[in-house]
Amino acid sequence: MGNKSINRDSPVPVYYQVAADLRSRIIHGEWGMNGQIPSENELVQQYEFSRVTIRQALAELEKDGIIKRYRGKGAFVNENPSQFLHELKYSLVTGNYELQGEQRMRAEVLEIVKFPDTYKAVEWALELEPGSAVVYFKRLFYLDEKPIAIGKSWLPADLVPGLEEEGLINNSLSKTITERYHLNAVHVDDVLETVRPTMNEIKLLDATYDSTLILIKGLSRLDNGRPLEYSNTYWLGDRVRFRISLARDNGEFIMQPAMPRI
Repeated sequence: MGNKSINRDSPVPVYYQVAADLRSRIIHGEWGMNGQIPSENELVQQYEFSRVTIRQALAELEKDGIIKRYRGKGAFVNENPSQFLHELKYSLVTGNYELQGEQRMRAEVLEIVKFPDTYKAVEWALELEPGSAVVYFKRLFYLDEKPIAIGKSWLPADLVPGLEEEGLINNSLSKTITERYHLNAVHVDDVLETVRPTMNEIKLLDATYDSTLILIKGLSRLDNGRPLEYSNTYWLGDRVRFRISLARDNGEFIMQPAMPRI
């Protein structure tokens, strides 16, 4: 017997309606704080929808911090669901994030190499002459020890001499740029788009073939206008959401840096 609160003819996706109904049941204390919610099989029977739909609904609740899921154990009501939106402070040097809240983010450097030349797209973005050397590095970001994003960055080699040998200070590009090279980015341009993961990204992020990644292509510049860093950061789409903020400046609304929310 299906749940009467779900309208199959509604333009609102069914999984979203199921998520909303489960959220309501949680708010009304049906399972209590830290209580275990019914299994996927039980929810399939309750709502009379496919396991895929139920999993999508649970993914929405997990993304919002309403529940926590543990492999082999099931899903549990978050102890403090009202605090599910944790902001990440977005640094002016693209691809660097500092989490505000109880959760912890760290970065692991996977690769750092100096190349004598690079792709045309990178040359164009960094406004380099053909054959100019660049330093490339790749990082894997973890949130509460779970992979959440892959970051790839390219910098003009002449701006960061020895970076490929000395590495990053505490795996932080912004800290390295300011403390070692005394450079400061004053402007950042970001482009957001959704992409499908490659086989390598699926493995690194512990994702599935049908996962969606949110790609942020970023370009930061120094105060003299020269490009400092071109970056591609791939965020796991079912674990983050982005907020766009607008601020009034001289009578116009100016877009502020996008801030991922977990």
